[in-house]
Amino acid sequence: MRRGAALNDLGIITDGSVLIRDGKIVSVGSARRIENLKEARDALEISAEGAIVMPGFVDPGLQLTLHSNNGSSGKRRKMVDFGDESLGLMRACLQHGTLNVQIKANAGTGDLRSDLTVLRQLAEIGNNPVGMIRTWRVSESTGGEHASSGDLQEMLATLANRKLAQFIEVAPECSEAFGQRVWEAAGQLGMGVNLLWPGGRAALLERLITNAGPHAVWCPSSLSSEECSALLASRSIAVFSPGSELLNESGGDSVRKLADSGAAIALSSGYDVNNTPSFNMQMVIALAVLRLHLTIEQAIVAVTINAAYATARGELIGSIECGKRADLIVLNIPDYREIPRRFGINHVGMVMRDGNIVFNRIRSRASAS
Repeated sequence: MRRGAALNDLGIITDGSVLIRDGKIVSVGSARRIENLKEARDALEISAEGAIVMPGFVDPGLQLTLHSNNGSSGKRRKMVDFGDESLGLMRACLQHGTLNVQIKANAGTGDLRSDLTVLRQLAEIGNNPVGMIRTWRVSESTGGEHASSGDLQEMLATLANRKLAQFIEVAPECSEAFGQRVWEAAGQLGMGVNLLWPGGRAALLERLITNAGPHAVWCPSSLSSEECSALLASRSIAVFSPGSELLNESGGDSVRKLADSGAAIALSSGYDVNNTPSFNMQMVIALAVLRLHLTIEQAIVAVTINAAYATARGELIGSIECGKRADLIVLNIPDYREIPRRFGINHVGMVMRDGNIVFNRIRSRASAS
């Protein structure tokens, strides 16, 4: 996890190369050094001249539900349509450079069995075309206050045992007593806990962080100094979604102050089919710079290595380091600082997942080195 001054360090290697074997990164360094390695003699070479090679984006905040708004009324989609649309979304994420996602899902019906069916459908999609971490969103309408302890325990046990969800997210609209039941049950089953925080009473935020020990807290960008202090004093990762606030007046410097003060911050798209139908993490970088006043370096770190840690996968993905999975993207721009300036363009020319080229718009061919 990068904090403080480390948020501005991208570890740039000019004229660099990456050596990959069996889907893992073996060596990283200058092109001249890598080419002279014994292990590289029989390697295939893929040119990325004039472009940027960087870790694939990680989106820790895609929100999916069976219900979609159609005008003023809600419409429930069929499960088969939900599965097809979710798979299509994952493919679109890959084409825009996002190789790992955390999906926060429920049915939106207030029925635990429907929630279970939704998570099963997502589990069937699995890690193809992108890596998927699933989170069960528990809110007042999700069985919530009306669920018995036995039903809740059975639901959580099923999710954990069948690996249908790795995290539980509790909305603050639930009572603290109910939240405590969920947190304790999830902890006993080895499941992680996340918190959705809408902003407001700093004392409540501090109490929730203390009682739940959330891995990550999804926050609005306009936080009070007291809320910032509560996040700074915790081990939780603060996740912001600038795209979800694009049409609001919220913003300000609280996110930048948190970042400069040493807080653990990450960024997500906040994708929601009803409210925030955007999943492009390049757009998230631009909005973080333009609206949250982060530096471009801070924004890039927040959508790669820090976002990976927000999904509890930081040891495997999110940076170009030896031993990590070769989840890489090639951007068709000469300088990373062009991302916010060339606003709204998909710069992804190539996507490599686990060392395999799975998307290629630059038509670069592998050749013997």
